[in-house]
This record gives sequence, structure tokens and C-alpha cells, in this order.
Amino acid sequence: MAGEATTAALPTLSPAGRIVDAVQDALREAIMVGTLRAGEQLSVPELARRLNVSRSPVREAVLGLVAQGLAVEQPRRGVVVATIAAEDLVAIHEMREFLEAGAARLCANRIDRAGAERLRTILAEQKRAVKERDADGYFRTNAELHRAIALGAGNQRLEQVLLVLENQMRIALHRVADDAGHMRAGHEEHVAVVEAIAAGNAEVAEQAMRRHIANTIERSRGVVAVGR
Repeated sequence: MAGEATTAALPTLSPAGRIVDAVQDALREAIMVGTLRAGEQLSVPELARRLNVSRSPVREAVLGLVAQGLAVEQPRRGVVVATIAAEDLVAIHEMREFLEAGAARLCANRIDRAGAERLRTILAEQKRAVKERDADGYFRTNAELHRAIALGAGNQRLEQVLLVLENQMRIALHRVADDAGHMRAGHEEHVAVVEAIAAGNAEVAEQAMRRHIANTIERSRGVVAVGR
């Protein structure tokens, strides 16, 4: 059980930058791919041993995961990987419908030419992923696109809230993103959002994002129904 989870190899640490950031990136990746499973205890001594680093950066990295919504503190267990059920996924998307729509509006008003080109580049990568039925590629570009829109909104507090929701969503979203129909529909909806943002049409961008998130909620509800 808990002992079995510790046998899986964690990602290799990147040598560049601060060791705390490298540890946090490695743990984040391990959570996203399922090496560290939902509900698994994040033992600082054990993680330090597996990553071959001291306990101090691991302790700081684990607290960072809590702040990002990827882990939670539990009485008598310490910090564990967050558990995001299918029902939680729907609730997260209901929150995102309002916040992401607002971010798209702000982004349309504030984004510069370089930012718009960045969105188009991500869309092109996503189109290839959809064509090749590459769920991991779609999953990655979906997160990159929404994060770029949040960044373009120019509101750091909004960006931070959306990052927490995105992190929690990503733990569960593979159940939806693996579906080819979801990937095609999601990409088409993303195109509408980006076109409106690039044109500086805040009203259309907001409504396009609202429709995209609302449609994603419905697709998520389908996953909930199948899982029951």
C-alpha cells in the first residue's frame, strides 16, 4: 500500500535554477502522471531520500504544492496528494466558467501582438495533437493556452486563483481529455476564443470562453455519469 507507492521512480531533477524549484517541478510532474497517487502521503524524509536531496528543499517544495492546490494537509497524516473526484471536476469547471470568461475579456483588452502570436502558436501545436489523437499533447496545450490567457489578462491575483483551479483540474482531467471527440470540440472552441482575443473583441472573447467552459462542464458530467 503506502510502501508500494514509494517504489516508483520520481522524475530526474533539473540542474538549472534553485533546488527548491527543481524539487517542486519534479513532484508536480510525478503527481500529474500518477507516480504520486491521489491520497498518497508526501513524506519529507522519504521524498528527500528518493530525490537524493536534503530535507529542507523538499519541505519547502511540499508546502508550495499545498499552496498550488496539488496537495492538502490532513490531521495526523501530514501532507497528502490532493484527491479530485469526477464530481469535484464539475465543481471546478463551474467556478472556472466565471473566472476564465473574465480573464478572456481582460486579455482581449490588454494582450499585445507577441501575446496573441503566442496563443496562435499554442493553437497550432494543439491542432497537431488533435489530428494525431495525442491526448498528452492536447492535455499539455490546453493547460498552456488557458495559462497564457490568464497571464495576458494582466491580473496577478486572478492568475493565481486560476492556477490553483487548473492544478486541481489536471489531476482528474485525463478522464475527459483522452476522448477524441472532446479534443476536437475543445480545439474548435479554443480557436473561437483566441480569434476574439486577437481581434481585441472583449465581449465576444468573454462569451466564447463562457461557452467553452460550459461545454466542458457538460462533457465532464458525462464522465461522472459513466463513472457511476
